[in-house]
Amino acid sequence: MAVDSTTIRPISEIEDLDNIGFLIHETAQAITVAWGTVMSPLGLTRPQVRVIAWVDHSPGITQAELSGRLGITAMSLTGLLDRMELKQLVKRTEDPADRRVKRIFLTRAALKMKPEMEVIADEFRQALREGVSAKDLATTFDVLSRLRTNLQSEKR
Repeated sequence: MAVDSTTIRPISEIEDLDNIGFLIHETAQAITVAWGTVMSPLGLTRPQVRVIAWVDHSPGITQAELSGRLGITAMSLTGLLDRMELKQLVKRTEDPADRRVKRIFLTRAALKMKPEMEVIADEFRQALREGVSAKDLATTFDVLSRLRTNLQSEKR
């Protein structure tokens, strides 16, 4: 059955203060798509950039720790790291104290592309924040942080 475009309600009619989760999700999705576009010249996806950022911040981080930091399952992370190893961006090594534990390190290739990643990321953030005052941005961070805290403290 074909859908007539006149029957689809515009997003502006759907969004309201009672549905802030919808707006946050749609914004996050738009950021993800745009981020993938700006990083594509480097051959990187958003998850790969996040891995590089976390491993650069914490060289030798375990797969379990990284999975928690990224908020993805261990199985998803394994596939992601497999693809990154094929691109020679990361290497996994056994922990000397426990061979079941894998530690992740960046390769020279990943370290070499970091400066270009940072330039692209800075330009992206500037474009993202265009037309948003510092005060509004601070308020947005504060509100989103409070919403996250409320959700994390919610007993389910």
